[in-house]
Amino acid sequence: MDWKMKGSLLFTFLLLFSFIANSQSSKVEIVESNGSFTLLKDGKPYYIKGAGAKDHFDLLEASGANSIRIWSTNNGQLLDSAYNHGMTVSLGLYIRPERSGMNYNDEYAVKGQIEQLKQEILKYKDHPALLIWGIGNEVDLRYSNFKVWDTIEELAKFIKENDPNHPAMTVIAGLDPSKAYMIKERCPSIDILGLNAYGSIENASNYIRKYNWDKPYIVSEWGVNGPFEAPKTSWGAKIEPPGGIKAKQRIRRYKQLIEADYELCLGSYCFLWGQKQESTATWHGMFLSDGRPTEAVDFMANCWMGKWPESRAPSINSIKLNEVNWRKDHFLASNTEATLAISYDLFNNEEIFINYTLYPEAFTNKIGGDIQDSVSEIEFEIISNTNDGEIVFMTPSKPGSYRIFATISNSNNQSSVANIPFIVE
Repeated sequence: MDWKMKGSLLFTFLLLFSFIANSQSSKVEIVESNGSFTLLKDGKPYYIKGAGAKDHFDLLEASGANSIRIWSTNNGQLLDSAYNHGMTVSLGLYIRPERSGMNYNDEYAVKGQIEQLKQEILKYKDHPALLIWGIGNEVDLRYSNFKVWDTIEELAKFIKENDPNHPAMTVIAGLDPSKAYMIKERCPSIDILGLNAYGSIENASNYIRKYNWDKPYIVSEWGVNGPFEAPKTSWGAKIEPPGGIKAKQRIRRYKQLIEADYELCLGSYCFLWGQKQESTATWHGMFLSDGRPTEAVDFMANCWMGKWPESRAPSINSIKLNEVNWRKDHFLASNTEATLAISYDLFNNEEIFINYTLYPEAFTNKIGGDIQDSVSEIEFEIISNTNDGEIVFMTPSKPGSYRIFATISNSNNQSSVANIPFIVE
């Protein structure tokens, strides 16, 4: 064997060895010093700059994120996607909530769920992208049977015995004294408390201490105030702030609330790096249904990297219907002219495009991120368009509840959205 062949084989061996070494499971642990907690990954501090995400990973990586959260092992293939983009994963173990029909007095159903999830733990525990386990998501929402915490404890204890390299977290919808007490008493194997906190994030760090939670926490979902916290019109439609107002709320909450709690908070996962219907098609999602990013992406890049991206989305700050702003009720007559106007920040854009869409109101009683159906667009007549954020349109002829959207985009398809609900009498 000549030296060239030996060198080639040695190079191939080193590449293979490097790949295997780099593909090994990380050791993740929590250390405490003087009441302050730090997450360590392979011995180095690891602050979570994360998002709830299933796609758009190239942009997520470029924006400075280092981790994603997924809610169940049904999307286990996303661990590979995250790993290929240099990111870690908070991997959810789906615990059926009581509100979905699960009976925690049914020992056979409970045992079956636990055994199935134990197999999922064994399947993914050595994946190099795995950071932490998320056992359950908002099982405390509209529940009455406290036995669900026994399921979470059994799985957390199983993780400690079979995967000591990854901490276990359970995720709750907001915080109150009873939840903190229940988890401390019935789930001692839980290492981290996951808080899904929207409006309640304003007081989360104070309540953590007030309710005597003595372990670290992660803000496992956060963003703008949710539809369940929003003011409503007199006919029950939820009032959604314009995209620019929501984006500014995100950056303030990240820098002044999440990052500020360096003692107990290990990081966060913003919601949602994607799109979903939740009262509207634009409430939580940082992308539009066609995949266009909104200004929320730019604001999160600033949170994670401390600087703005080179190209920024325009951003709508206000929307008015017949000169009445988005916070008010809007009553219109059928088949009459109405004026819709937006104001926006142009930033570094020389050219923008604005389009308008009309939908019936999507009333829903769903909660906790449960799947909601989208509504179909309605054709309507635009009588005049200034191409600068103001149109005159004809109201629908049929009485009922509607919502009109304005979407502004630049040449890179970066966008911003605002909407106003109105009723035709």
